[in-house]
Amino acid sequence: MRGFSSPVWRRGFTLIELLVVIAIIAILIGLLLPAVQKVREAAARADCSNRLKQIALATINAADTHEGKLPPSIGLYPRNAQAHYNTNGGLYLHILQFIEEQPMLEQTRSQPDPDGRNGSFITYSQWVYVPDRGRTKKLLCPAEYTDPQDNWARSSYGVNGRIFRHVYPGWGLGYTRYPSHITDGTSNTIFFTEKLARCNSSTLGLEWSSGAYNENYWPDWGSILYPMPQDMSGTPTGAASAPQIQPPTSNGVGICNGARASSPHVGGIQTALGDGSVRFVSQRVSGLTWWAALTPNLGDQLGNDW
Repeated sequence: MRGFSSPVWRRGFTLIELLVVIAIIAILIGLLLPAVQKVREAAARADCSNRLKQIALATINAADTHEGKLPPSIGLYPRNAQAHYNTNGGLYLHILQFIEEQPMLEQTRSQPDPDGRNGSFITYSQWVYVPDRGRTKKLLCPAEYTDPQDNWARSSYGVNGRIFRHVYPGWGLGYTRYPSHITDGTSNTIFFTEKLARCNSSTLGLEWSSGAYNENYWPDWGSILYPMPQDMSGTPTGAASAPQIQPPTSNGVGICNGARASSPHVGGIQTALGDGSVRFVSQRVSGLTWWAALTPNLGDQLGNDW
């Protein structure tokens, strides 16, 4: 007759032990999240830096192709006269072929120019541009937080109006020559920097005539920053030019001045310089140092906070 063996009881987790494990996991997740966020921010910043660099190099390439003439912030290019194959619009329209967006440029081709400024000649014009065809990742920063991703051709990058000016026949200051007009040095002068896709400039009492556009709409004037007084009046200069770092939002729109640079990053702002290099400038930069970096030929010196 076989004997009966005692059942083997397996001890499980108590409720207290389970709660302790959950608490430990929660603590570890809490410690990990900031690190993950920092990695994501660093990746977005690096990607944004690369896109700015490509824009700067494309612009320099455009100048080299067209006898040293830099594209205007708005106007005709490369001839300040009616001619075949001029582009008519904002700076980014003028460099599309140099950032490998030739098909997009071809979609803007028209004859005559709907704007009239290039007459009956073949023109690549933003005035025949369908905005949703103008959306490209090459002009948007991955950290951008004000773009609603609709059908509007917005950018996250601003154009330094102290260098890139308005150029139309009988209007504007003419093309800036590269590098001869950049007497402060191309490595000391900002060509491009960041500007949020949407700033509520009008609700701040700012007028578009000062360059404070609500929309960073790149086929036209939307990307201009700090324009020359001959182009627009009342723009911020000197100490008042300081960049806006991570402005808060209201209903998804940045509470910021569209005529001043604005960054989506923590701790500073990306800038593309005239030599094609990119620099992350700390939020501690003073307005006067920032202004010295914006102006190409005043002989002013960059401060120690640059």
